[in-house]
Amino acid sequence: MKHIFPAIFAIVSILSVPIQSQTRMDQELLNEIMKIKAIDNHAHPVKYVAEGEKPDDEFDALPLDAIVAFPLPVRLSPTNPEFIRAWHDLYRYSHNDMSEAHVRELMNAKQTVIKQRGEGTPAWILDQLNIETMFANRVAMGRGLTPPRFRWVAFDDALIFPLSNEAQKRFNQDYKGFYPGEEKLLKRYLSDLKINALPPTLDAYMKMVVTRTLERQKQNGAVAIKFEAAYLRWLDFDNPDEARARGIYGRFVKGGEPPAGGARGQA
Repeated sequence: MKHIFPAIFAIVSILSVPIQSQTRMDQELLNEIMKIKAIDNHAHPVKYVAEGEKPDDEFDALPLDAIVAFPLPVRLSPTNPEFIRAWHDLYRYSHNDMSEAHVRELMNAKQTVIKQRGEGTPAWILDQLNIETMFANRVAMGRGLTPPRFRWVAFDDALIFPLSNEAQKRFNQDYKGFYPGEEKLLKRYLSDLKINALPPTLDAYMKMVVTRTLERQKQNGAVAIKFEAAYLRWLDFDNPDEARARGIYGRFVKGGEPPAGGARGQA
C-alpha cells in the first residue's frame, strides 16, 4: 500500500495542471494544407449545355426517376441550410434563406456564370472546390468535361444483359424500372460498333461487342469502368459453366425469356 499512495498522488498532481490547448490555428500550416488539391473519385458531373440546347442526360446510365421515392438523408435534402453557404461561395448569393424569390435570383446568377464561362464552367467549379481531378461516372463525356481535370469512368452493366430481361423485370419489381435504361444503352453500344443485331453465339458476342466496346471506351479516354449491378439483380455472382452459358445465349439470342432470379437470371 505504501507504494500505491505516492503513485495516486503523482497522477492527481499531473491532472491538476492546467492544459494549454492550441487557441488558434497555425496559419502557415493551414496555407500549406490549402495548396493540396483534392481528387474526387466518384462524381456525376454534368456537361456544359448552352441556352436552348437539350439538357444533359448522360450523367448516369440509370434514370433517377426509376428509383422508388424514399426519405433523403438530412444533408441531401433540398432544404439543407448548408447549401446556402455553397451558394454564397459559388454564386455570391447574398441571402440567408431559401425563399422562392431569392432562389430565383440565385438561378439567374448561376445562368450568368454559365454564359460568361461557357465550356470552362465545369473546370471553374472544380477550382472553387479546390479539386484537381474528378472521376466522371458518365455514359459519355461532353463539352467542358475534358482531361486532365475530368477522367471518364464508363458504364458497362448493359453488356451483362444482352438477352431478354422481361422475366427478370417480373421477378423483382424493385429492379423493373432500371432495365429499359440498360437496354437502350446496349443498343447504343451496338450502333457505335455498326452492329445491327446481336451476334449468333456467345463467343462472337464477347469478341465483337464486349471486347470492342471496352477497347473503344479505352481509346476514348476511359480510365475505369463502373458496374451498377446492385440496382439490377442479386449480387450472388458465380463462376458459370461455359458450355451452359453458350447454350443459354444460343437458345435465347433470337427471342424468348431466360429464367429469372439472382445469378441465374442471365448467362
